[in-house]
Amino acid sequence: MIGASLTIGLPCCAQKAELSDDPRTTPSDFVRFVKVDDGGHLDTAITTYKKGDVEVVFYGAVHIADEACYQTLNDRFMAHDALLYELVAPPDYRPDKNREVGFNPLSLLQRGLKNSMNLSFQLDVVDYQPDNFVHADMTPQEFQASMAERGESLISIMFEMMMNGMKMQQEKLDSGEAAAAPKFDLVKSFRSGEGRHTLRMMLASQLEEMEALAAGAKEGGSTLLEGRNEKCLQVLQEQIKKGKKKLGIYYGAAHLPHMEQRLVEDLGFEKVGHEWLVSWDCARRPDPKFDRKLIKLRRKCKKDMARLAAAMRSYRLEVRPDEVATVAIVAESEKDGKLRYEGPRQDPWGNDFVIQKRKYGRRWQAVSFGQDGVEGTDDDIVVQEPRGGGLRWF
Repeated sequence: MIGASLTIGLPCCAQKAELSDDPRTTPSDFVRFVKVDDGGHLDTAITTYKKGDVEVVFYGAVHIADEACYQTLNDRFMAHDALLYELVAPPDYRPDKNREVGFNPLSLLQRGLKNSMNLSFQLDVVDYQPDNFVHADMTPQEFQASMAERGESLISIMFEMMMNGMKMQQEKLDSGEAAAAPKFDLVKSFRSGEGRHTLRMMLASQLEEMEALAAGAKEGGSTLLEGRNEKCLQVLQEQIKKGKKKLGIYYGAAHLPHMEQRLVEDLGFEKVGHEWLVSWDCARRPDPKFDRKLIKLRRKCKKDMARLAAAMRSYRLEVRPDEVATVAIVAESEKDGKLRYEGPRQDPWGNDFVIQKRKYGRRWQAVSFGQDGVEGTDDDIVVQEPRGGGLRWF
């Protein structure tokens, strides 16, 4: 189980109460799909609660998402005294990019979807090494013991999800709510270079039903959901007793409706804020892999920018300039008697690389405006300075 989450990472919408994204109203909506023309975006919530001088922020996790989503979360996580994270693993286990992946079926499924939709895997991008990260989930032994005590198994949970799905569909048919499912020809889409877009749209537009099945409402609760939530809330209260005032919880969004209910109704917190973060950008665009020449150029561009980003970090930390430097300034500066950066100053399409300051923290990022040469469009390439690790903003 190490290194793989045991939930799909989607919230439960099975409750009848109207879900809300209002800053002060509960129960909250923790995931949504917004259709825009022939595309759209899948969003996850960042929800804030307060009790006196203690603040708790929920970050709804989906385990595959655009890399930009995870990079934004990496920056946001650094603002907390403690960031509680989910992962059924030994105490304080911290996954890194060199971890052993293994053959966990769910992990293999997530990676297959990641590759098909050109997304990133949570454990590959989220930085779990900073000092403020706190493991707040069951160990494999605790998980197995809880399952045995409740008379559960992963097979029984999957069967219950399947039965709930059949029941939900029948209720919709009986009430006349069921609509014809949109038709998608995946084979044709991948041949035409739009497979990534088609698959993202197909899954994102149906997640509201899938999310209810992921939570799998069960009388008395389940180990998969409520059991792990209780462990997280136990760790939360321990951290508060240690004097932590600004805390974050990064858990699969399926967990958050129950966790919110406990936080508000039983622990006395009040919801004070709600915002949305784009997890999947479903705007229509050709698959990068469909144009082999283009993907090779973009890969080369990223490699060049990674070298530039390392030089940028070296320059910023050693020179400590008052303003963001230009590529020319970084390239022409010296380190140990040699030029700090001797690589290309333009991308493969003849556009100058640009150095910008990140929105959070002090780090810089290198930007290419991509093949269209226009800033702020979908083909832009952004490479951040390497992270330094530890509880630091620099």
